[in-house]
Formats: sequence, structure tokens, C-alpha cells
Amino acid sequence: MSRLSLLAALVALAASPAWAEPASARAYASYLRGRLAEQQSDWRAALEAYRAAVEADPRAPVLRVALAEARARTGDLPGAEEEGLKAIALAPDEPSAAAAWLILGKTAAISHRLADAERAYRASIAVQTALAAGAPPGSGDVEPEAWRLLAQSRLDAGDGPGAEAVLGDLARLRPADGAAALRDLGRALQDRKDLDGAAALFARAVSIERRDVEAWRRLADLEESRRRFDEARKAWQGLLRQDSDDVEALVALGRLQLRTGNTDAARALFDQAVHVSTDDVDVRVRVGFAWLDARRPSEAIAVVDRGLRNSADGRLLYVRGLALREERRLEESAAALGAVATGNVEMDLSALAARASVLAQSGKVPAALALLDRALAARPGDVRLVSARGYVLEKAGRSAEAVTFIERELRSQPRSERLLFALGVAQERAGDRAGAIATMRRAMEASPDNADAMNFVGYTLSEKGEDLDEAETLVRRALEIDPDNGSFLDSLGWIQYQRGDLVAAVATLEKAEGLAGAEPTILEHLGDAYRRSHREADAARAWRRALGAIDGGADTDQPDQRAAIERKLRELPGGDVRPARR
Repeated sequence: MSRLSLLAALVALAASPAWAEPASARAYASYLRGRLAEQQSDWRAALEAYRAAVEADPRAPVLRVALAEARARTGDLPGAEEEGLKAIALAPDEPSAAAAWLILGKTAAISHRLADAERAYRASIAVQTALAAGAPPGSGDVEPEAWRLLAQSRLDAGDGPGAEAVLGDLARLRPADGAAALRDLGRALQDRKDLDGAAALFARAVSIERRDVEAWRRLADLEESRRRFDEARKAWQGLLRQDSDDVEALVALGRLQLRTGNTDAARALFDQAVHVSTDDVDVRVRVGFAWLDARRPSEAIAVVDRGLRNSADGRLLYVRGLALREERRLEESAAALGAVATGNVEMDLSALAARASVLAQSGKVPAALALLDRALAARPGDVRLVSARGYVLEKAGRSAEAVTFIERELRSQPRSERLLFALGVAQERAGDRAGAIATMRRAMEASPDNADAMNFVGYTLSEKGEDLDEAETLVRRALEIDPDNGSFLDSLGWIQYQRGDLVAAVATLEKAEGLAGAEPTILEHLGDAYRRSHREADAARAWRRALGAIDGGADTDQPDQRAAIERKLRELPGGDVRPARR
């Protein structure tokens, strides 16, 4: 029972004939002293006060329960159990017995007597259930902790269904408490990677208590993380039915609308989120990133620019800088990123690294290196800065120097998957294909779910038509982790092209282009697949779009990629090498 319930019971007993004067007055005063000591976390003083209360009235079970808890809190577990059993003997069917059984369960659990703990929890539940059955509807006083602890014990024993059944019983007595407990059990299952079980519990929680906003949120987040977007959409909508102004749900639903191409619906949801939010900057940053993820940088710029009219917040400038980079407005991007100063180390360093890459794309390699070297002097070994410096060196045609630099940094953090990936890219750019593959395999060993490393190895193998079975296995594993990654789909499409499956290659590469936008390598591969499929006009259009992307500052896989694409265009009837208009 809760301490408040015990206090209410004590007050009732103090007014009854069972408390004979003057002992009842002494017991009552001692009890109140104990309660005051508890509130001050002085359990030693509480223990002495409750002892005095029990001496004054040894037949009051509520006092025995208070003393039992104080003895447990001060480390006297045998003494706590002794007092708890006395309380139960005095009134086995009363609320004090339920509280005593709960204390006995906790002391048994601390002593690793798990079977005894479960028996005590079940006894507490039985007393409370019987009391609730005899009380008028809605008036039963139930303490959910016994159900929660029993469910946790069942879960620890590997009995997930048993744990759920316990909390289902609680939900029948107290729906809100039962739903909250089922939600918490779902979180435990999620932590244990039982995602199906977690989703089922979150769904059951909201079916019991529709107003449990946290359960709706957990269900929606989980389903979205599993890319079950229809289920996620329904969960977010369920949350909004409880709170129509929930900003997170509005932004999430907007993101999901963008996935289906419904930009008008997404914009309406984003506008509503901005309208109802009490933190204008935060919501505009969220919305800006949602537009960026959908490869609509102009929309992201529009959202943050409206926010920048009222606040020069660095978070808005960061999103603006990234969006301007996507639009190849490199000078403006560098200026926006250079103005970022949020006080958040993660974001500020990310902005600095992004600014260095933009400077390198603009041909300002010395300025980019100077910027990074100053930052590295203050934060040596930072993986973002090291990776960015490697990229700048590669962009300057100094790939061998990038390899040496990253290898040196890796000595102090040899299992950094980010640095291993950066090294592999630098090695490949420096012409060490075998070394790059070996390094990426090390990255996969360090992190078995490293989808980027899987894709790199798969694509690199497929470039030469080697080990296509392993290449496809790796790329498909990467796509299981990130199904909508345009670069991964490009790798799969190229493998299909190498196998001669042109129908599948064209379909996969067209999907990759739709997701990644104007990316030179994807467009070159798509043109190759079109040409081999005897679709020369489509091939020419794809290759010209690739040239336009290169002219706009897009990164290329190889230094001579432009020349290779122009050569392919010349081989077509007409030989027109003009880039497509952007």
C-alpha cells in the first residue's frame, strides 16, 4: 500500500476505540515523527520513531508495516521480514497485509530468493484483489507496484507471456495503471531487441488506455524505426486524436507524407506544427531536416529563413548551410555554416566539418585545411574532423597524403568504424583497391551492422565483375538496414547490370535516381543500362544530366568521370556532349 494509504488507515485507527489512550496518542505522535524523518530521508531517525510507535501500540498492523520498511531501508532485512510477518498475522486480509507482503517480496528479491519474492508479490496481489472486489466500483485502493515487480520477475525468468498476463490482471482492476505498466514492459522488451513483443505491448497499452500518449509515441517511433510506415502513421494519428497539438506527431506525420510524395499534406502538417509549437526554432529545425531528408532543400531554406527573421539561432543557420550545399550555392553555404555557434559541441563541430567540405568543393583547399587544423589542435583525434580533413585532401588530389594522415589517427582508436570507413575511401581514391576492401572488412568486423562498409565492399567487387554473389549478398544486407538509400540501390543495380539482367538493372537504377537525385555515378550507371537496353535517347539524357550535376559541383567517384561520360556520349548517334540543363 502507498504511504498515503497507510497514513489514512492510521488516522482512522487513531479515532477508533482500538487505540486506547494514552498509548494511541504516543503511537500516533511517534508515527508522525517517523513520517517527518522519512521525508527528510533520515531513515535512522524514522526507525527509532517507528520502534517507539510499535512499543506504544504493538497490535497496530500499520505501525508494524512502517517499522518493517524502516528496518529494510537501514539494511536489517531479517528484522524487516519479522515485522512484516507480524503485521500480516495481525490483519491478514487488510490493506496493511498487502503492504507487508510487498515488503517481504522486496527483501526476498534483494536476498536472491526469487521464488519467495514471487510468492510474496502474489500474496500482496491476492489481498488487494479481494479488497477491490468487495469495494464499490472505483473506490478500491490498489497499489500497482506488486504487479509491476511480479511482472519484472517473470520477465527476468524469461517468461514474457507470464509477465504480460500479470499486467493484464492489473489492467482489469486499474486500466490506466495497467496500460502504463504494459507500456513499461514494452520498453524492457525493446531494450532486449524483442521488437515484435514490444510493439504488441505498446498496442495493447493504447487499446486499454487511449489517452496514454507516451504509449502511442513509443509505438509510432518503434514502427517507424522498423520502416513499417503505415503502422507508424496510424500510431501517430492515434496520438494526435489525444493531443492535436503534439508537435512531434505533426512533424512525424509530415515526414511520412513526404515519403509518399504528398508534399501539400506534409506542408500543412509542418505549418500546423510551427503554429502550435512553443519553441519556434526547434520545430523549424525539425521541419527543415525533414525537407532535407526528402531532398527538397529549397523548402528547408524557406522554413528556416522565416525563423531567421526573428532569431539568428545557430541551429537554423546549420540547416540553412546544409540546404544551400545541396543546392550547390557553395559560397552562401560556407557563410551560413561559418556563422553557426550553438554551444552544442556536436552540432558546432558538424557545422565546422561541413563548412570545410564546402570550401574544398569550392576549390578553397588551403582555407579548408587551415580551418580543420585549428579545430584539430583544440580537439585532437575527433573523428568528424579527421574524416573531413581526409575528404579535403582527397578533393585536392592528395589521396596518398589522406591515407597517411588517417592511418596515423587510427593508431589511437583502431576500431573506430568512421575512421576505418574514411581510410577505405582514401585508399580506394589513392588506387589501393585491395587495401580499401581489406579496411572496409575491418570496419564490418568492428561494427557488423555497418551498412556503408557492406555497400562499399559489394560495389567495389562488382566494379570489376568479381565475386558477384558476395557483392550482391553484402549490398542486399545493406539495403535491409537502409532500404531507401539511393547509393545502395545504385550498387544493386550495377550488380544486376553486370549479371546481364537489364530489366532489373534499369528498374533499380531508376529507383536509385528518384531517391538520390542528380548524382553523377547513379546517372552514369543508368545511362549505361539504357544504352545496353537499346534506349540510346534515354541514355543520352541520363549522361547529360550527370554532366550537369558535375558542373554544379557534385562529387565524382573518379577524377576522370566527366571525360568518361563525354566519351560515351560521343559514341552515340549525334555525339552531343552538352550537359542537360539543371
